Amino acid sequence: MVAKLGSDLVDLTRPLETDTDLRILTEKDVESLTVFRHSSAHLMAAAVLELFPETKLGHGPATEEGFFYDFYRPTPFTPDDLLQIEKKMQELVQKDLRMLTNSSLAPKAWKVQVRRRLHEVPLHRAITKPDEKISIYKTGKFTDFCRGPHIPSTGRIKAFKLTNLSGAYWLGDDKNPQLQRIYGTSFYSKKELDAYLQHIEEAKKARPPRPG
Repeated sequence: MVAKLGSDLVDLTRPLETDTDLRILTEKDVESLTVFRHSSAHLMAAAVLELFPETKLGHGPATEEGFFYDFYRPTPFTPDDLLQIEKKMQELVQKDLRMLTNSSLAPKAWKVQVRRRLHEVPLHRAITKPDEKISIYKTGKFTDFCRGPHIPSTGRIKAFKLTNLSGAYWLGDDKNPQLQRIYGTSFYSKKELDAYLQHIEEAKKARPPRPG
């Protein structure tokens, strides 16, 4: 799924520039799941842009339960849209698209801002570390700035489900534009996904009813 050079997780395609401690991580390694789910978020973003090319991107990290991605789109997403996005994600999985990266070095900047204009309102993606490597990842028609790493290709994402929609402000600041957040989860196998979804349903049934 991913490699580990010393204490850093990196793409499997990363060149070895010096002698280093190298580990190849598989599905059996806990750290791989975060990378897998981050890549699942990129898969979802690729599907959204193919279906709704007018959409602007926020960001899409892995979470403890899965992943999410923030989008700006004047038209609200609907539950039917989520089904379409899932279907398109399956198509992209079948294509086994490579998750390609190209890195460049920002030697002086404490803050690099990548702007995506929403009408007259710029969104900023801030990178606040000096000399940070900025990776550009490409998955099909989807290209974005991302620290990475990612799994090698979409074909490894076998089991996923989009679970929820909500609103979110860019960078958590209510002075910024309100975005739409799509939540999802992914697992290495359908068996694991089904067990998780069943657990969620049982937890919902066990909740006490709301008063009044």
